[in-house]
Amino acid sequence: MGKKILFITSFAFPEHDAGATRVTMLARALRSRGHEVELCGVGDATIFDGFECRSLNPYRSNKVLNWLAYRMLGINAVAYVRRNLSRFDAVIASFLPAAATDKIKKLCHDSCVTFGVDCTEWFSPEEFPQGEKDSSYLDHVRLMTEVIDSSVRVIAISGYLERYFRDKGCPVLRVPSILDYETLVPDSVVSPAEDSVSIMYAGSPGRKDSLWMILEAIGLLSEASLERLSFDFYGVGQSDLKKYMPSHGEIPPYVRAHGRVPRSEVIAALRKSDFTVLMRDPEKRFAQAGMPTKVTESLGCGTPVIANNTSDLAEHLQDGVDSIVVEDYSAKACARAFEKAATLSPSARSAMRREACAAMRGGLDYRAYATSINNFLFGDC
Repeated sequence: MGKKILFITSFAFPEHDAGATRVTMLARALRSRGHEVELCGVGDATIFDGFECRSLNPYRSNKVLNWLAYRMLGINAVAYVRRNLSRFDAVIASFLPAAATDKIKKLCHDSCVTFGVDCTEWFSPEEFPQGEKDSSYLDHVRLMTEVIDSSVRVIAISGYLERYFRDKGCPVLRVPSILDYETLVPDSVVSPAEDSVSIMYAGSPGRKDSLWMILEAIGLLSEASLERLSFDFYGVGQSDLKKYMPSHGEIPPYVRAHGRVPRSEVIAALRKSDFTVLMRDPEKRFAQAGMPTKVTESLGCGTPVIANNTSDLAEHLQDGVDSIVVEDYSAKACARAFEKAATLSPSARSAMRREACAAMRGGLDYRAYATSINNFLFGDC
């Protein structure tokens, strides 16, 4: 008989952000095993993809009330669980304040309800305005080091987090950055161009993606390579991209900034591109603890990835098969990867596209994890 499961989070359903998308994938995996799943976040109160979405913030259109609801997120989350806990067999929290997570954990324990946490990040101090003294960073540290204990079932996005929580004595299951293969795979075969190779970046770089290194690498390319290569940046406007240019120089004509566009346009562009590119500093904790959704998305669209190895990417990317793995974290190594891409024939790029789809379907589609997630939550860990 199916169970009733609540995912409660600070993310905005339906799919307003990457976090909401991940939770939705976990929910789909559990639904495919016959369970009933409810989603509760800060987005719309609606029915989405057959899921009941509850809102902890019905005031998103009112600036003042929206701010108050955000400040009271933890209190509202605890209150919702307290009112509705009798309806559920399991509660999974994600990105709630430490105090709220702790209270929900105790409510579930007292009611013999399975409690788990989906953990996708371990932030670094430099990601916060006040560094190590930032209240949000300190709250995150408390969540990771104190609140999540051996009584909590942890779904971890990376091997780094899996090892950390296992060492703490927590039951833990690693589920990487999963998506729905069937919504990404192109409807028709994309034929690479004979005389040009397109490389694309999509995302909001923030403090995670080393956009400056990608642009520096472009500046190191030979004229022969630049005649074959083009670079498109989505999620970054012209003025923002210029800030990442070496010495804030002018943006060359073979680099185009498209700014923020609807996700449907990003997916359409992904499917047409020959490669996507991503560079992250492997020395940063966030780069090892998280796993970029954009890699899964690119592979699912049949677009090979140019990236250096961080997190568990080495388990999903095969150099020269479904990706071009950058040898190390440097502009020179990134430039060499671009040069390699420029030399590939259309038939070689077509083969890589097929392998990219296969890699995503085999290891990063939510269906591949349905049984293990089900057994983890409702079986013996």
